[in-house]
Amino acid sequence: MPRNRQQIPREERTGDLLAAATELFLARGYDKTTMADISSAAGVARGNVYWYFDSKDHIFAAVINRMLSREIRILNEEHAGADPLSRLVRGLSDMRYSRPLHQAMHDRLPHSEAVREAHNTFLNWIVGLVDEFMAERGLDDIPDIDAELVRDVAIAVFEGAHVPNDWNRPAHEMIRFLLESVVARSSAAKGRKR
Repeated sequence: MPRNRQQIPREERTGDLLAAATELFLARGYDKTTMADISSAAGVARGNVYWYFDSKDHIFAAVINRMLSREIRILNEEHAGADPLSRLVRGLSDMRYSRPLHQAMHDRLPHSEAVREAHNTFLNWIVGLVDEFMAERGLDDIPDIDAELVRDVAIAVFEGAHVPNDWNRPAHEMIRFLLESVVARSSAAKGRKR
């Protein structure tokens, strides 16, 4: 006999809903997934989903945050000794399977504070690793290198790489190229000052 809502810990039920939502969002996309689909896939009564999430945007944001948290945990456990660029490239590469959700996230940004917060969390993770890379390489205090511009370009590359088209290289490849080019430029600048 199935357990009722009171017998299932909230964290377990939330995990079931997030797992079902993740699978559905990846398979069908945001627009073609309904809260009824999620509740059915998770085995939760339709109206009870709202005990856990205020809206589809809230569950979508939670899915995005959960995917990022999982990736950060894996990177911290399995690649703790790797340099920031390698961790960033690995993380972005590992999350390519979720690329379809990125466009949906952009579509929902104007409509949902929860989605905006999830999006900002994701971008802040990228910026944090770019800053860590810049500091590790001593690039954050070179006058010829505008660290803020490097961060902005890394974000623009990431965001632009997720606009659907047939000619884009993956974001992780372009960001690696960008940051390695910054290192080469800084080395050239240091050489000119000698």
